[in-house]
Amino acid sequence: MSEFNFLKTTRNNENALAPVTFERKNCHFQVHDTGIVEVTPNSITTDDIYIISCGIHGNETAPIEFTNETLEKIYRDELIINSPTLFIFGNPKAMNIGKRFSEYNLNRCFNGAYKELPENYEVKRASVIEKQCYDFVDKYDDKQLFHFDLHCALKKSEMERFALVPKTTDRQRDHHFNLALANMGVQASLFSHQESTVFSSFSFKKLNAYSATVELGKVYPFGHNPQGKFKAAQETIESLLSSKLLKNEVLAKAFTIYASINKEYDDFSFTFEEEESANFTLFKKGDHIFTQNNEKYLAPEDNLRMIFPNSKVILGQRALLLIKELE
Repeated sequence: MSEFNFLKTTRNNENALAPVTFERKNCHFQVHDTGIVEVTPNSITTDDIYIISCGIHGNETAPIEFTNETLEKIYRDELIINSPTLFIFGNPKAMNIGKRFSEYNLNRCFNGAYKELPENYEVKRASVIEKQCYDFVDKYDDKQLFHFDLHCALKKSEMERFALVPKTTDRQRDHHFNLALANMGVQASLFSHQESTVFSSFSFKKLNAYSATVELGKVYPFGHNPQGKFKAAQETIESLLSSKLLKNEVLAKAFTIYASINKEYDDFSFTFEEEESANFTLFKKGDHIFTQNNEKYLAPEDNLRMIFPNSKVILGQRALLLIKELE
């Protein structure tokens, strides 16, 4: 095999791909299914393993493209990794149609949620991805898993790069993990103490990972991502996989979830222009944020911010997160 373009192979085989294994000078590749490839160094010199996922939403192309570049570097022996790593291109069908998802939001299917949903492409995909993650971690039960689920945001943001981090109690490697996020350029970390159906919550809850959903900036179509804009994230991941020291960056501001607002009625509407609104918009006490079931929701206190406003979600899904900076 003279070249390895796993993104191209994945997009050409959006439903399934037969497993195949091949050797390189410093590692070996195991393709488990379409969009899922495990890379194992010949010499494992670290106690860490990694899951690097992207394309859970098919139109968030920047991390898909640079993750593919990282795989090509490993294949060409230009990047020598020390940690076993599972690379996941999440939603090939959505990539091919240039949308977040084809039938159902894949990032609402994890933590076993797919078992309760009608069968569709994303439900099948979540089942396959979870199984491959379990199989990967089971091989290395003496090692610590780190999971970076890489995304881009549709909306503009007052803090362009931010992370959603599942968390319960403080853990030994928290500083290392937070430093990795800072090296990626993350300006804000939102710590979530509640289990959810997103991929990073699954890896945290079920696989004991240090995990995060990492929002890296604005969405662009394939082939149109600004050169250099996502360089910090790619370089940080490559440094982690090859056990290079991270830079001593200033850690991100810390936020916690104040309220998760679900859309429960068809009349749900925001008071602001949704398309023009920005993540991390600040509210003061008494601000009218949205209306639902003919009832106004007013900000209960000062210094609340919002992320992910989306009135178009289906009933029962999250329409808004209100967050608050930790002291």
